[in-house]
Amino acid sequence: MKKVFDLSSEYHLSETQIESFRRNGHVYLPEVCSPDEVAYYREAISRIAWQNFPQKKNDERPFLQTLNLRYHCTKVMQFALSARLGKIVSDLVSKPISSDPNKKSLSIRIFHEQALFKEPKGSLTPWHQDQYYWPLATDQAVGLWMPLVDVPLAMGPIRFATGSHRNGFVKQVSISEQSQGFFQQFIDEKQYPIWHQEMKAGDATFHNGWTIHGASANQTDKVRSAMIVTYYPDGTRVDQLSNPSRVNDAKHFLGGKQAGDLADSPLNTIVHYS
Repeated sequence: MKKVFDLSSEYHLSETQIESFRRNGHVYLPEVCSPDEVAYYREAISRIAWQNFPQKKNDERPFLQTLNLRYHCTKVMQFALSARLGKIVSDLVSKPISSDPNKKSLSIRIFHEQALFKEPKGSLTPWHQDQYYWPLATDQAVGLWMPLVDVPLAMGPIRFATGSHRNGFVKQVSISEQSQGFFQQFIDEKQYPIWHQEMKAGDATFHNGWTIHGASANQTDKVRSAMIVTYYPDGTRVDQLSNPSRVNDAKHFLGGKQAGDLADSPLNTIVHYS
């Protein structure tokens, strides 16, 4: 009988890891999924992703992207709504620790999930801030980035400008050559160190929605496949729909909620209760 993995067991975070996330705006966690677990989910994610990626070839695109895969496959739904991942996010944003003892434990909702596959010789992913897109009135929204295959530096893993989340919103600019140029200059001026390292399949990074990040080019002849899931605390309200991307995200990922509404649509399942 084929073994089933449900990601219900807990991944235990150290106080150092939680402190690092809050200080730096991102944290790397090894083996969030075991090799067997990531292999189990990789098949389903990859199959559904390739069925839904845009078919038109665009040599300039930095990655292939498709969202809300969980509605096409129960196995992907299981991954995206898993208790393990939800608990990690809750611990990162709200678990009381010695340096921050007054934190209140928070329940966590899913915003959306997506597959991001960088094709062989795919170009770099420009610097950007996720909350340019996410209409969430909170500074505790979190993105998970998990490679489904081993990703050496030459394959284009995610990278972060450490500490950049402390600025909050920086500029009304979408991911593009313009954002790459603007944020590179901003990073250089602020002298933010860049975190960038190879990752194994099943490792994960978690980052604050305001952390400036991107990915290097895929210089190899293999596809760099990764799964992204984004979360926010229960009780968050919809932020101002200040650009067309936020209007689109509110429509498709928050069930049409408007600015000021509670972000609690049926799409936004609670994945961890506190």
